[in-house]
Amino acid sequence: MITEFKPILKNSRFLYLWTSQILSQITVHIMNFLLLARLFTVTGSSIATSLLWVAYALSAVFFGPIGAASVDLVSRRKMLMITNLLQALTVFAYIFTHQSSIFLLYAVVLIYSLFNQFYVPAESASLPSVVPKNLLPQANSLFFITQQAAIVIGFGSAGILQKFLGFNGSLIVCSAFLFIAFVSVAFLPELKPRKAVPESLEKLLIAFFKTIVEGYDFIKSKKSVLFPLLLLLGIQIAAAMVVINLPLIAEEILKVSIAYAGVLVVVPGGIGATIGSVLVSKQLKKGERKKEVIEFSLLLLGTAILLMIYLIPYLTTLLRVIVGPFLLILVGIGFIGITVPTLTYLQEATPLGMRGRVFGNFWFLVTIATIFPVLFSGLITEFFGVRILLLFLCIVLFLVFYYSRKRGQKLIEEHFAGE
Repeated sequence: MITEFKPILKNSRFLYLWTSQILSQITVHIMNFLLLARLFTVTGSSIATSLLWVAYALSAVFFGPIGAASVDLVSRRKMLMITNLLQALTVFAYIFTHQSSIFLLYAVVLIYSLFNQFYVPAESASLPSVVPKNLLPQANSLFFITQQAAIVIGFGSAGILQKFLGFNGSLIVCSAFLFIAFVSVAFLPELKPRKAVPESLEKLLIAFFKTIVEGYDFIKSKKSVLFPLLLLLGIQIAAAMVVINLPLIAEEILKVSIAYAGVLVVVPGGIGATIGSVLVSKQLKKGERKKEVIEFSLLLLGTAILLMIYLIPYLTTLLRVIVGPFLLILVGIGFIGITVPTLTYLQEATPLGMRGRVFGNFWFLVTIATIFPVLFSGLITEFFGVRILLLFLCIVLFLVFYYSRKRGQKLIEEHFAGE
Protein backbone atom coordinates (compact mmCIF):
# COMPACT_ATOMS: atom_id res chain seq x y z
CA MET A 1 0.00 0.00 0.00
CA ILE A 2 2.83 2.44 0.89
CA THR A 3 4.56 1.61 -2.43
CA GLU A 4 1.42 2.80 -4.23
CA PHE A 5 1.88 6.32 -2.81
CA LYS A 6 5.66 6.62 -3.30
CA PRO A 7 5.49 8.30 -6.75
CA ILE A 8 3.05 10.96 -5.57
CA LEU A 9 5.14 11.68 -2.45
CA LYS A 10 8.14 12.41 -4.69
CA ASN A 11 6.16 15.16 -6.45
CA SER A 12 7.26 18.41 -4.79
CA ARG A 13 4.33 20.40 -6.23
CA PHE A 14 1.86 17.96 -4.69
CA LEU A 15 3.69 18.14 -1.35
CA TYR A 16 3.38 21.96 -1.30
CA LEU A 17 -0.38 21.74 -1.89
CA TRP A 18 -0.81 18.79 0.49
CA THR A 19 1.06 20.62 3.27
CA SER A 20 -1.38 23.50 2.89
CA GLN A 21 -4.34 21.12 3.01
CA ILE A 22 -3.06 19.31 6.13
CA LEU A 23 -2.42 22.53 8.05
CA SER A 24 -5.66 24.20 6.89
CA GLN A 25 -7.80 21.19 7.81
CA ILE A 26 -6.21 20.69 11.23
CA THR A 27 -6.47 24.42 11.96
CA VAL A 28 -10.18 24.66 11.11
CA HIS A 29 -11.01 21.80 13.49
CA ILE A 30 -8.81 23.18 16.30
CA MET A 31 -10.55 26.55 15.84
CA ASN A 32 -13.98 24.86 15.84
CA PHE A 33 -13.26 23.27 19.20
CA LEU A 34 -11.61 26.33 20.77
CA LEU A 35 -14.46 28.66 19.81
CA LEU A 36 -17.17 26.14 20.75
CA ALA A 37 -15.60 25.52 24.15
CA ARG A 38 -14.97 29.22 24.83
CA LEU A 39 -18.49 30.26 23.82
CA PHE A 40 -20.11 27.57 25.95
CA THR A 41 -17.84 28.24 28.93
CA VAL A 42 -18.71 31.95 28.94
CA THR A 43 -22.42 31.80 28.01
CA GLY A 44 -23.44 28.27 29.09
CA SER A 45 -25.94 28.46 26.22
CA SER A 46 -26.42 25.79 23.55
CA ILE A 47 -28.35 28.34 21.46
CA ALA A 48 -25.20 30.49 21.39
CA THR A 49 -23.11 27.51 20.20
CA SER A 50 -25.68 26.59 17.53
CA LEU A 51 -25.47 30.17 16.19
CA LEU A 52 -21.76 29.51 15.66
CA TRP A 53 -22.68 26.99 12.96
CA VAL A 54 -25.14 29.47 11.44
CA ALA A 55 -22.35 32.08 11.23
CA TYR A 56 -20.19 29.57 9.35
CA ALA A 57 -23.05 28.45 7.12
CA LEU A 58 -24.09 31.97 6.09
CA SER A 59 -20.79 32.53 4.27
CA ALA A 60 -21.15 29.17 2.54
CA VAL A 61 -24.70 29.96 1.40
CA PHE A 62 -23.98 33.45 0.07
CA PHE A 63 -20.38 33.15 -1.09
CA GLY A 64 -20.03 29.40 -1.85
CA PRO A 65 -21.37 29.74 -5.43
CA ILE A 66 -19.17 32.80 -6.07
CA GLY A 67 -16.09 31.03 -4.72
CA ALA A 68 -16.77 27.94 -6.86
CA ALA A 69 -17.35 30.09 -9.96
CA SER A 70 -14.22 32.21 -9.42
CA VAL A 71 -11.83 29.23 -9.51
CA ASP A 72 -11.51 29.42 -13.31
CA LEU A 73 -11.36 33.21 -13.40
CA VAL A 74 -8.31 34.07 -11.27
CA SER A 75 -4.88 32.59 -10.56
CA ARG A 76 -5.46 29.62 -8.23
CA ARG A 77 -1.98 29.97 -6.72
CA LYS A 78 -2.69 33.59 -5.80
CA MET A 79 -6.11 32.66 -4.43
CA LEU A 80 -4.56 29.97 -2.21
CA MET A 81 -1.87 32.37 -1.00
CA ILE A 82 -4.25 35.27 -0.30
CA THR A 83 -6.87 33.17 1.50
CA ASN A 84 -4.28 31.39 3.69
CA LEU A 85 -2.64 34.70 4.60
CA LEU A 86 -5.94 36.47 5.33
CA GLN A 87 -7.11 33.55 7.51
CA ALA A 88 -3.79 33.64 9.39
CA LEU A 89 -4.18 37.41 9.97
CA THR A 90 -7.83 36.97 11.05
CA VAL A 91 -6.87 34.42 13.73
CA PHE A 92 -3.83 36.48 14.80
CA ALA A 93 -5.91 39.67 15.13
CA TYR A 94 -8.43 37.81 17.29
CA ILE A 95 -5.69 37.21 19.89
CA PHE A 96 -5.69 40.96 20.69
CA THR A 97 -9.44 41.58 20.40
CA HIS A 98 -11.25 38.55 21.90
CA GLN A 99 -11.40 40.06 25.41
CA SER A 100 -13.52 43.00 24.21
CA SER A 101 -16.60 40.81 23.64
CA ILE A 102 -17.31 37.07 23.54
CA PHE A 103 -19.63 37.60 20.59
CA LEU A 104 -16.76 38.88 18.45
CA LEU A 105 -15.99 35.23 17.72
CA TYR A 106 -19.08 35.11 15.46
CA ALA A 107 -17.42 37.73 13.25
CA VAL A 108 -14.20 35.69 13.25
CA VAL A 109 -16.11 32.56 12.15
CA LEU A 110 -17.99 34.53 9.48
CA ILE A 111 -14.78 36.03 8.03
CA TYR A 112 -12.82 32.76 8.30
CA SER A 113 -15.63 30.89 6.53
CA LEU A 114 -15.82 33.58 3.85
CA PHE A 115 -12.16 33.05 2.93
CA ASN A 116 -12.70 29.27 3.07
CA GLN A 117 -15.34 29.51 0.31
CA PHE A 118 -12.54 30.63 -2.00
CA TYR A 119 -9.73 28.48 -0.58
CA VAL A 120 -11.44 25.06 -0.81
CA PRO A 121 -12.51 25.18 -4.50
CA ALA A 122 -9.11 26.64 -5.45
CA GLU A 123 -7.39 23.77 -3.64
CA SER A 124 -9.57 21.14 -5.35
CA ALA A 125 -9.10 22.73 -8.76
CA SER A 126 -5.30 23.00 -8.28
CA LEU A 127 -4.79 19.29 -7.60
CA PRO A 128 -5.16 18.10 -11.25
CA SER A 129 -2.77 20.89 -12.31
CA VAL A 130 0.10 19.79 -10.04
CA VAL A 131 -0.33 16.01 -10.36
CA PRO A 132 -0.06 13.85 -13.52
CA LYS A 133 -3.33 12.22 -14.57
CA ASN A 134 -2.08 8.70 -13.74
CA LEU A 135 -1.33 9.73 -10.12
CA LEU A 136 -4.59 11.59 -9.54
CA PRO A 137 -6.35 8.63 -7.78
CA GLN A 138 -3.52 8.38 -5.23
CA ALA A 139 -3.54 12.16 -4.72
CA ASN A 140 -7.31 12.18 -4.15
CA SER A 141 -6.96 9.26 -1.70
CA LEU A 142 -4.37 11.13 0.36
CA PHE A 143 -6.55 14.25 0.37
CA PHE A 144 -9.54 12.21 1.58
CA ILE A 145 -7.47 10.50 4.31
CA THR A 146 -6.21 13.94 5.42
CA GLN A 147 -9.77 15.28 5.72
CA GLN A 148 -10.80 12.39 7.99
CA ALA A 149 -7.59 12.36 10.04
CA ALA A 150 -7.69 16.15 10.53
CA ILE A 151 -11.04 15.88 12.36
CA VAL A 152 -9.55 13.47 14.89
CA ILE A 153 -6.21 15.31 15.21
CA GLY A 154 -7.79 18.78 15.32
CA PHE A 155 -10.49 18.04 17.90
CA GLY A 156 -8.25 15.62 19.79
CA SER A 157 -5.36 18.09 20.17
CA ALA A 158 -7.37 21.30 20.71
CA GLY A 159 -8.21 20.60 24.35
CA ILE A 160 -4.61 19.58 25.10
CA LEU A 161 -3.27 22.73 23.39
CA GLN A 162 -5.63 24.92 25.38
CA LYS A 163 -4.72 23.20 28.64
CA PHE A 164 -0.96 23.70 28.19
CA LEU A 165 -0.75 26.86 26.04
CA GLY A 166 -3.97 28.62 26.96
CA PHE A 167 -6.47 30.19 24.56
CA ASN A 168 -4.06 32.81 23.20
CA GLY A 169 -1.25 30.28 22.79
CA SER A 170 -3.57 27.94 20.86
CA LEU A 171 -4.59 30.81 18.55
CA ILE A 172 -0.90 31.58 17.91
CA VAL A 173 -0.37 27.94 16.88
CA CYS A 174 -3.38 28.13 14.50
CA SER A 175 -2.15 31.39 12.99
CA ALA A 176 1.36 29.90 12.55
CA PHE A 177 -0.09 26.82 10.81
CA LEU A 178 -1.96 29.03 8.34
CA PHE A 179 1.12 31.18 7.70
CA ILE A 180 3.18 28.04 6.95
CA ALA A 181 0.36 26.97 4.57
CA PHE A 182 0.67 30.39 2.88
CA VAL A 183 4.44 29.93 2.46
CA SER A 184 3.94 26.38 1.17
CA VAL A 185 1.52 27.32 -1.67
CA ALA A 186 3.81 30.24 -2.60
CA PHE A 187 6.19 27.60 -4.04
CA LEU A 188 3.52 26.31 -6.43
CA PRO A 189 3.82 27.22 -10.12
CA GLU A 190 1.60 29.99 -11.46
CA LEU A 191 -1.82 28.40 -12.11
CA LYS A 192 -3.35 30.85 -14.55
CA PRO A 193 -7.12 31.35 -15.00
CA ARG A 194 -8.77 29.60 -17.92
CA LYS A 195 -11.57 32.10 -18.53
CA ALA A 196 -12.16 35.84 -18.67
CA VAL A 197 -13.82 37.48 -15.68
CA PRO A 198 -16.71 39.66 -16.88
CA GLU A 199 -18.92 37.42 -18.99
CA SER A 200 -17.87 34.08 -17.52
CA LEU A 201 -18.74 34.95 -13.91
CA GLU A 202 -22.39 35.50 -14.75
CA LYS A 203 -22.55 32.35 -16.89
CA LEU A 204 -20.86 30.21 -14.24
CA LEU A 205 -23.22 31.42 -11.49
CA ILE A 206 -26.26 30.82 -13.73
CA ALA A 207 -24.95 27.33 -14.57
CA PHE A 208 -24.37 26.60 -10.87
CA PHE A 209 -27.95 27.38 -9.85
CA LYS A 210 -29.32 25.71 -12.99
CA THR A 211 -27.67 22.42 -11.98
CA ILE A 212 -29.25 22.72 -8.51
CA VAL A 213 -32.74 23.19 -10.03
CA GLU A 214 -32.26 20.33 -12.53
CA GLY A 215 -30.98 18.04 -9.79
CA TYR A 216 -33.92 18.98 -7.54
CA ASP A 217 -36.48 18.25 -10.29
CA PHE A 218 -34.89 14.85 -10.95
CA ILE A 219 -34.69 13.93 -7.25
CA LYS A 220 -38.29 14.99 -6.63
CA SER A 221 -39.53 12.75 -9.44
CA LYS A 222 -37.71 9.59 -8.28
CA LYS A 223 -38.46 8.23 -4.80
CA SER A 224 -35.70 5.64 -5.18
CA VAL A 225 -33.25 8.57 -5.22
CA LEU A 226 -35.18 10.99 -2.99
CA PHE A 227 -35.40 8.78 0.13
CA PRO A 228 -31.74 7.64 0.18
CA LEU A 229 -30.69 11.26 -0.39
CA LEU A 230 -32.88 12.37 2.53
CA LEU A 231 -31.24 9.68 4.67
CA LEU A 232 -27.79 10.95 3.67
CA LEU A 233 -28.80 14.56 4.37
CA GLY A 234 -30.33 13.48 7.68
CA ILE A 235 -27.20 11.70 8.88
CA GLN A 236 -25.06 14.74 8.02
CA ILE A 237 -27.49 17.05 9.83
CA ALA A 238 -27.41 14.74 12.88
CA ALA A 239 -23.59 14.86 12.86
CA ALA A 240 -23.66 18.69 12.78
CA MET A 241 -26.12 18.75 15.69
CA VAL A 242 -23.88 16.45 17.75
CA VAL A 243 -20.72 18.50 17.04
CA ILE A 244 -22.42 21.76 18.03
CA ASN A 245 -23.53 20.14 21.31
CA LEU A 246 -20.13 18.59 22.13
CA PRO A 247 -19.65 20.69 25.29
CA LEU A 248 -23.02 19.51 26.69
CA ILE A 249 -22.32 15.87 25.78
CA ALA A 250 -19.04 16.13 27.68
CA GLU A 251 -20.64 17.75 30.73
CA GLU A 252 -24.03 16.00 30.97
CA ILE A 253 -23.29 12.53 29.57
CA LEU A 254 -19.60 11.81 30.16
CA LYS A 255 -19.40 14.25 33.10
CA VAL A 256 -15.91 15.46 32.17
CA SER A 257 -14.38 18.88 31.53
CA ILE A 258 -15.11 20.46 28.13
CA ALA A 259 -11.34 20.42 27.50
CA TYR A 260 -11.51 16.61 27.18
CA ALA A 261 -14.53 16.54 24.83
CA GLY A 262 -12.32 16.20 21.75
CA VAL A 263 -10.24 13.34 23.17
CA LEU A 264 -13.13 11.41 24.73
CA VAL A 265 -15.83 12.05 22.10
CA VAL A 266 -14.41 12.94 18.68
CA VAL A 267 -11.32 10.68 18.73
CA PRO A 268 -13.28 7.46 19.56
CA GLY A 269 -15.90 8.45 16.97
CA GLY A 270 -13.13 8.93 14.39
CA ILE A 271 -11.60 5.55 15.27
CA GLY A 272 -15.05 3.96 14.87
CA ALA A 273 -15.51 5.64 11.50
CA THR A 274 -12.15 4.25 10.33
CA ILE A 275 -13.05 0.74 11.54
CA GLY A 276 -16.48 1.13 9.93
CA SER A 277 -14.97 2.09 6.58
CA VAL A 278 -12.92 -1.12 6.52
CA LEU A 279 -15.75 -3.39 7.75
CA VAL A 280 -18.40 -1.93 5.43
CA SER A 281 -16.11 -2.16 2.39
CA LYS A 282 -15.41 -5.81 3.19
CA GLN A 283 -19.10 -6.63 3.65
CA LEU A 284 -20.12 -4.96 0.40
CA LYS A 285 -17.32 -6.73 -1.49
CA LYS A 286 -18.59 -10.05 -0.11
CA GLY A 287 -21.98 -9.30 -1.67
CA GLU A 288 -23.82 -8.22 1.47
CA ARG A 289 -26.92 -6.22 0.49
CA LYS A 290 -26.55 -2.48 1.06
CA LYS A 291 -30.06 -2.38 2.50
CA GLU A 292 -29.12 -4.94 5.18
CA VAL A 293 -25.92 -3.07 6.09
CA ILE A 294 -27.83 0.22 6.40
CA GLU A 295 -30.57 -1.32 8.57
CA PHE A 296 -28.04 -3.02 10.86
CA SER A 297 -26.15 0.28 11.17
CA LEU A 298 -29.35 2.20 11.99
CA LEU A 299 -30.01 -0.22 14.85
CA LEU A 300 -26.38 -0.11 16.01
CA LEU A 301 -26.26 3.69 15.97
CA GLY A 302 -29.62 4.05 17.70
CA THR A 303 -28.77 1.48 20.38
CA ALA A 304 -25.32 2.97 21.07
CA ILE A 305 -26.80 6.47 21.51
CA LEU A 306 -29.57 5.07 23.73
CA LEU A 307 -26.97 3.44 25.98
CA MET A 308 -25.04 6.73 26.05
CA ILE A 309 -28.18 8.44 27.38
CA TYR A 310 -29.38 5.92 29.96
CA LEU A 311 -26.26 3.97 30.97
CA ILE A 312 -23.15 6.18 30.89
CA PRO A 313 -24.30 8.93 33.33
CA TYR A 314 -24.95 6.34 36.06
CA LEU A 315 -21.58 4.57 35.85
CA THR A 316 -18.58 5.27 38.04
CA THR A 317 -15.95 7.66 36.68
CA LEU A 318 -13.60 4.82 35.69
CA LEU A 319 -16.33 2.87 33.88
CA ARG A 320 -17.56 6.03 32.12
CA VAL A 321 -14.06 6.66 30.74
CA ILE A 322 -13.92 3.05 29.44
CA VAL A 323 -17.50 2.38 28.30
CA GLY A 324 -18.14 5.89 26.93
CA PRO A 325 -15.40 5.82 24.26
CA PHE A 326 -16.35 2.19 23.37
CA LEU A 327 -19.95 3.24 22.67
CA LEU A 328 -18.68 6.21 20.67
CA ILE A 329 -16.60 3.83 18.55
CA LEU A 330 -19.87 1.98 17.83
CA VAL A 331 -21.48 5.33 16.95
CA GLY A 332 -18.68 5.96 14.44
CA ILE A 333 -19.12 2.48 12.93
CA GLY A 334 -22.89 2.99 12.69
CA PHE A 335 -22.48 6.42 11.07
CA ILE A 336 -20.21 5.05 8.34
CA GLY A 337 -22.39 1.93 8.00
CA ILE A 338 -25.27 4.20 7.00
CA THR A 339 -23.32 6.74 4.93
CA VAL A 340 -21.19 4.53 2.66
CA PRO A 341 -23.86 2.05 1.43
CA THR A 342 -26.41 4.87 1.00
CA LEU A 343 -23.94 6.94 -1.03
CA THR A 344 -23.01 3.87 -3.10
CA TYR A 345 -26.66 3.08 -3.78
CA LEU A 346 -27.33 6.68 -4.82
CA GLN A 347 -24.41 6.60 -7.25
CA GLU A 348 -25.80 3.39 -8.77
CA ALA A 349 -29.43 4.58 -8.85
CA THR A 350 -28.65 7.97 -10.41
CA PRO A 351 -28.22 7.98 -14.22
CA LEU A 352 -24.74 8.94 -15.42
CA GLY A 353 -25.98 12.17 -17.00
CA MET A 354 -27.59 13.33 -13.73
CA ARG A 355 -24.83 12.42 -11.25
CA GLY A 356 -23.13 15.79 -11.50
CA ARG A 357 -26.41 17.59 -10.83
CA VAL A 358 -27.28 15.37 -7.86
CA PHE A 359 -23.84 15.14 -6.22
CA GLY A 360 -22.02 18.20 -7.54
CA ASN A 361 -23.76 20.57 -5.13
CA PHE A 362 -24.54 18.08 -2.34
CA TRP A 363 -22.45 19.80 0.35
CA PHE A 364 -23.88 23.18 -0.62
CA LEU A 365 -27.36 21.74 -0.02
CA VAL A 366 -26.24 20.07 3.23
CA THR A 367 -25.03 23.44 4.52
CA ILE A 368 -28.40 25.08 3.78
CA ALA A 369 -30.35 22.11 5.18
CA THR A 370 -28.46 22.09 8.50
CA ILE A 371 -29.13 25.71 9.51
CA PHE A 372 -32.62 25.30 10.98
CA PRO A 373 -32.12 21.81 12.51
CA VAL A 374 -28.95 23.04 14.25
CA LEU A 375 -30.85 26.03 15.66
CA PHE A 376 -33.67 23.68 16.66
CA SER A 377 -31.17 21.42 18.46
CA GLY A 378 -29.86 24.44 20.35
CA LEU A 379 -33.36 25.30 21.54
CA ILE A 380 -34.04 21.69 22.66
CA THR A 381 -30.80 21.37 24.63
CA GLU A 382 -31.19 24.87 26.09
CA PHE A 383 -34.57 24.06 27.66
CA PHE A 384 -34.61 20.25 28.00
CA GLY A 385 -30.96 19.15 28.00
CA VAL A 386 -28.81 17.18 25.56
CA ARG A 387 -30.35 13.83 26.58
CA ILE A 388 -33.71 14.81 25.06
CA LEU A 389 -31.97 15.80 21.81
CA LEU A 390 -30.12 12.48 21.65
CA LEU A 391 -33.34 10.60 22.50
CA PHE A 392 -35.07 12.43 19.63
CA LEU A 393 -32.27 11.31 17.27
CA CYS A 394 -32.69 7.71 18.53
CA ILE A 395 -36.43 7.77 17.82
CA VAL A 396 -35.79 9.09 14.29
CA LEU A 397 -33.19 6.36 13.66
CA PHE A 398 -35.56 3.60 14.80
CA LEU A 399 -38.41 5.06 12.70
CA VAL A 400 -36.16 5.11 9.63
CA PHE A 401 -35.20 1.49 10.36
CA TYR A 402 -38.89 0.55 10.58
CA TYR A 403 -39.69 2.38 7.33
CA SER A 404 -36.77 0.70 5.54
CA ARG A 405 -37.95 -2.75 6.66
CA LYS A 406 -41.51 -2.03 5.51
CA ARG A 407 -40.98 0.04 2.35
CA GLY A 408 -37.28 -0.19 1.43
CA GLN A 409 -37.57 -3.24 -0.80
CA LYS A 410 -40.46 -1.70 -2.73
CA LEU A 411 -38.40 1.41 -3.48
CA ILE A 412 -35.54 -0.74 -4.77
CA GLU A 413 -37.93 -2.73 -6.98
CA GLU A 414 -39.40 0.51 -8.34
CA HIS A 415 -35.90 1.67 -9.26
CA PHE A 416 -35.06 -1.49 -11.20
CA ALA A 417 -38.51 -1.55 -12.81
CA GLY A 418 -37.92 1.97 -14.12
CA GLU A 419 -34.60 1.10 -15.78
